[in-house]
Amino acid sequence: MRTGRRVRLIGAACAFSFIALSGCAKTTTCEISPVELEELREDIAVLQKDLKTAKDRETALTNDLATKKADLESKKAKPAELRAQLDAVKKGAGKTEKAKEPKDAAKKGSS
Repeated sequence: MRTGRRVRLIGAACAFSFIALSGCAKTTTCEISPVELEELREDIAVLQKDLKTAKDRETALTNDLATKKADLESKKAKPAELRAQLDAVKKGAGKTEKAKEPKDAAKKGSS
């Protein structure tokens, strides 16, 4: 019984060694043309430029958001004053329109 087990273990070790050595023996050659390499370099340059633009935009938006949050916090501190301003705007909304002249009066004035 021990001999059968040894034979199987030795066979498995030999198979594993053969697979490991034959798998690492050959290297594959890279078949990419110089034109493709140049196109990839150009694509990378464009993507890096887009990434920089996106990062700059993110920074600008983050700063803008911080400014708006600070403005919101300052307005939260004084709701009564803002409510009074809103009421004043609502009351004055109908009074700021100019009165329309009748069409006949406009024709007489231009003759």
